[in-house]
Amino acid sequence: MPSIFVEADEPLLVFPDLKVAQRYLEAEDVRNGIYPRAFGPSGEQYSIDADGSRVIISLMDAPADAATLMALLKRSLTAVGEQPDDDATLPELVASAEAFWDERDPIGDRFSKPVPWWGCLLAVIAIGAMAAYILA
Repeated sequence: MPSIFVEADEPLLVFPDLKVAQRYLEAEDVRNGIYPRAFGPSGEQYSIDADGSRVIISLMDAPADAATLMALLKRSLTAVGEQPDDDATLPELVASAEAFWDERDPIGDRFSKPVPWWGCLLAVIAIGAMAAYILA
């Protein structure tokens, strides 16, 4: 699946797909303007909105903006010490940004799967059992 590049108050956030980005971003941060825009790997423009506690990222009905994505990727790669070539193409910049995040994801295991509902239920039962044992 193609990556999603989210401009943020930090250099850049890179996600493997829309679902992961929507799950990771916080609605309150979206409402506060921390994530002003997102792009697909060819410069496709995405809007980022919040609906209650949900984050919704949608493809905009607008032409791709490859020049803005290239500038964002160059600025972000430079900020993390990965100086891109001045004449790097958009596919090269996308590959460099993806490689940086694959190797040195500053957030660690942020793409791990959420705990299933039954795992949460087991944790609550275990905590209740321990509390009952201690209080008995």
